[in-house]
Amino acid sequence: MLLQYYVKGILSNRNLWFWGVAFMLFWLFLYAFSFAQLVPHTQAALLQFSAVSYGSIALFSLSSLAISIADTIYYASSALAYGFRYTKLTPMSYVGTLVGSSSVLGIFLSVIMLVCTFGIFSAKFAFNLSPVNALGAIGVSALAGIFMMTFAMFLVLLVVNFMGLQNVSLVTFVPLILAFGLGLSTINTPLPTGVLYSSPYNAIQSLLYMAYGGLSAHAQLTDPTSAVLNWQYMLVSLIAWIVFLLVLDGFLLGRLKPRQVEEGRQI
Repeated sequence: MLLQYYVKGILSNRNLWFWGVAFMLFWLFLYAFSFAQLVPHTQAALLQFSAVSYGSIALFSLSSLAISIADTIYYASSALAYGFRYTKLTPMSYVGTLVGSSSVLGIFLSVIMLVCTFGIFSAKFAFNLSPVNALGAIGVSALAGIFMMTFAMFLVLLVVNFMGLQNVSLVTFVPLILAFGLGLSTINTPLPTGVLYSSPYNAIQSLLYMAYGGLSAHAQLTDPTSAVLNWQYMLVSLIAWIVFLLVLDGFLLGRLKPRQVEEGRQI
């Protein structure tokens, strides 16, 4: 019941539909009609560029999910603090609910970007540019949704427990900013492989790229001469981040302090 409530609540968030869908479709059209002008007009080259576009745009879209989740936790923080003390609700059961809802929402956003990438790029270039491994993309998206949830929860709990709610606006957009910074950097620059393996954002982007194009991921996605990345390392890194943040979130939730939402208002 709580899982269904959270899924419906987040899907009714207009910010999610704007930042996670409409704004990302704008970027998809830019990739297809502007950024692809120098790409050779062959099916192989365009499929590779479609995979780059999908991996990047889906990452941006999934990071917007963190904004909605952060808002949800922020407004529920006071009720949660009392609920953990005086009801049967426990921090881990609450986290489990968010894990389920965020994985469903991650798949939802990624499938929209998957279908739109296929439709826009195939119509633009008159080739069948369908994803090679759609199920793989869905699985990565589920993990990505969970990561974004755990990261957003960590940031909000830091603010609620230690910084005061007036600082919540400072952290709300951090996941989206990191997604753009790290996601765009790998398109034009070969980052060190150690950075790419340790970055969950780049792991998500590269795994989605591989699923769509059926290609090996490189340190610079558009440069096949750059270092080849091991997808197993990236998958393990992403899962390790999720486990670490889940444990940390459970710890911080257990020490959640009651706060009044009005504290977050700024004049």
